[in-house]
Amino acid sequence: MKIFPQSTLKLIAVTIIFTSADPIIFPQLVIASDIQQTVSENGDYLRLIGVHANESTVGTRNTRYTFTINVPKSSQPLEKISIVQRGGLESIKFEGRKAKAYGSSKDQQKVKISQINIHSKTQGLTATFDPPVQPGQILTVVLCVKENPLSDGNYFFNVVVYPQGKYEIAVFLGAGRLRITSIR
Repeated sequence: MKIFPQSTLKLIAVTIIFTSADPIIFPQLVIASDIQQTVSENGDYLRLIGVHANESTVGTRNTRYTFTINVPKSSQPLEKISIVQRGGLESIKFEGRKAKAYGSSKDQQKVKISQINIHSKTQGLTATFDPPVQPGQILTVVLCVKENPLSDGNYFFNVVVYPQGKYEIAVFLGAGRLRITSIR
């Protein structure tokens, strides 16, 4: 395992929320000595594994979108996740009250979501975990939508997680892609 050296330099971390128009940037002061970044040599790192829909046909009602994230043992516990649509012909609206999360323990134990915020401008969703998701597992977040878009195409979702810590630091995991098709 490689551990990057720590210093007492002050850094500016930037949270970027992508919308269909322009990105919104929120600068945040971070002291590097309070951050320990680790990268495992075997490729076990904090990352978005994939995005999947239980039904990918246009107009299908009561669809579940599943976001799967690797939370390695070298990671900090995760306090929050934000999922924001970044592309597509139509805006997809999540049903926040139906959001669920599971950890990869023996029995796929449910992870408690203590708070859900739907962003009015982007229709993105932020879920807060209480207690935070512990390292060393696969996190599965299931979001429901009333109906798949009526236009087929690729729909992208930016996935950002917030590890537990003194400072709120956003870690962009990437953009997940869902392909919505018109073939039944």
